[in-house]
Amino acid sequence: MNSLARELLSTPDGIYIERKILSLPDTEDTAGRLVQIERSAGQAPLLAWVTPLVNGVPTPKYRAVALVDPARRQQMALAALEATFHFTKAEMRLAEQMMNGKSPAEAAKALGITIHTVRTYLKRLYHKAGVRTQATLVRKLLQAAQALPS
Repeated sequence: MNSLARELLSTPDGIYIERKILSLPDTEDTAGRLVQIERSAGQAPLLAWVTPLVNGVPTPKYRAVALVDPARRQQMALAALEATFHFTKAEMRLAEQMMNGKSPAEAAKALGITIHTVRTYLKRLYHKAGVRTQATLVRKLLQAAQALPS
């Protein structure tokens, strides 16, 4: 178990370790596929890939489990984009809104700023990302975020 898994398992959120055995809800019929694990209120579900360790036995006794926290992945991607393009915190908040498909007006409302401020930030984002249009900006940011290692 790596340090991230230890951190995820340190809070009782539907998965836990008991007597060195990982306990997952309802994984009997989920071997070989992705399982969504609901967590406590306000937290995004975890994803688990459960793989039976067959080793020549008809009924596997052990399973390998890979846990993914999609929210953590998004935070890492946003931090990497911020560092790559040298966006300010305010610019990054707007970039995140744009990457989520918001229009400038919707982003202004969501961020509690004026449309004029959004337009100013967009000009800065265009310059820093080396693009000229909103569509190209969003495409470039999404491609850069997807290119990050898992």
